[in-house]
Amino acid sequence: MKIEFLTQDDPLYILPFFEEFLRDYASEFSITQVSSCRAMGKRSRWKLLKELYCLYRPVGFLRLMARAAARRLLGSLPKSRGSSSYYSFAQLCRAYGVPYARIENPNAQEYVDQLKARGVDLLVSVACPFILKEQLLKVTPQGCINIHHAPLPRYKGMMPTFWQMYHGEAKVGITVHYMVAKVDEGAALLQAELAIKPGETLDELIRRSKRHGAHCMAQVIRQISSQTQAAYKLKNDEGSYFTFPTFQEMREFHRRGLRAI
Repeated sequence: MKIEFLTQDDPLYILPFFEEFLRDYASEFSITQVSSCRAMGKRSRWKLLKELYCLYRPVGFLRLMARAAARRLLGSLPKSRGSSSYYSFAQLCRAYGVPYARIENPNAQEYVDQLKARGVDLLVSVACPFILKEQLLKVTPQGCINIHHAPLPRYKGMMPTFWQMYHGEAKVGITVHYMVAKVDEGAALLQAELAIKPGETLDELIRRSKRHGAHCMAQVIRQISSQTQAAYKLKNDEGSYFTFPTFQEMREFHRRGLRAI
């Protein structure tokens, strides 16, 4: 079975998923390509920087920007398979011999045609910043699956790890589900939990849960490949949908004693 990943170019928080997945499963699965969109899609860069400044606070924001700059600088250097860390998607994929490409909007006819030409059986979304349209969702024979780092349907939408911490959850959830036209409402294939460690920051928890999620995703892909998957409908009318937090909600996050980084 041929699989293709659809993601966004975020070396800070999404790359850990792929580091874990390729390290443990690159030789097990046939990966046609890792297709990466611009980080946060069409979201304004200036607006995003202001939001990050508020969420991470001045010192944390500087640390985040320094980390991002270092990754840009080191991401083009050669790295071998099995290295302890990588700095860019291109660097990681080169090391494991997996094709990598930057794309624009995955809903574009050009990308749909490319999927068909590559004979992709299953499309796997990992934090893709676009809402995928029906034409794309139906192009692969085994459909399209997504990993959402929260229990569905309780935490649908954006920034799920932030919202789980914000609401005082002791654990964060992971849901792997089929994708449908409505966001986060497809049938679930796997649901798991990960305990939040005492004093753990949002930054630490996101990266740790991404790595854990890689193993959950591998489990589901194995099941689909062997046709042993067991999908079940979610009670979507009982769920909640969250958007990107407001500045007031970010300040409240800190007032509750939580730390972003």
